[in-house]
Parts: sequence; C-alpha cells; structure tokens
Amino acid sequence: MRVIINRNLCGHPAFACEKCFGEFLRLGAYPDRGCMLDVIDDGKPEVTAVITSGPYTRELVITDEIREQVIYDGYMKFADFPFEALEVQPPHGEDIRRIIREYSEQSRTTTE
Repeated sequence: MRVIINRNLCGHPAFACEKCFGEFLRLGAYPDRGCMLDVIDDGKPEVTAVITSGPYTRELVITDEIREQVIYDGYMKFADFPFEALEVQPPHGEDIRRIIREYSEQSRTTTE
C-alpha cells in the first residue's frame, strides 16, 4: 500500500501528523484528514509512505520490523527530514487547490 501525505495541506505540527499516521497504521482505517492525498493498493505487504513536508519529500517503507516503532514513536526519525521541514505553515485556500490540482495532474499522467 502507498500512502501519499502532504503536510503542506494542513500546517499541523509534526507530532500531530505522526500521531494521525500512527492511528492509520494501527487501525487500518483511512482517516478523514486533508493531508492524506491518496491511499493506493499496490499489492505489497509493507506500507510505503510518500511524505511531503515543506519543499522536501521523503519515501519511507514501513516493514513489519519497524511498524510498531512508527506507530508509537512517529515516522520522523525514519524519514530523515531536515529540521526546517518541520516548520510547515497553515496553508491558504489557493495553496490547497494548487497542491490538489498538481497531484491530480501527476496521478493522471502516471496512470496513462
């Protein structure tokens, strides 16, 4: 499964994002959060999180070996984000629309 997260859509502090994502991993339920752009069933047993925070994007493969740590300790120590990636500001409406439009266009291009 691939989970596409864009922290620029919500502006919450990193610990809130980690808690929300931990609940997603723990419960297997798709949370109603604006930062989760997509959940894609890729047929793989591990979860691959593609996380954008500020101008940075990291891909984290969550295997059974680290799943519990990611759920309870958060993903930041595994994702190798620089400190400035944690300083995400709440978005404006135009930013939200642009990010969603860009993701939709990108998704359409990769599936064609």
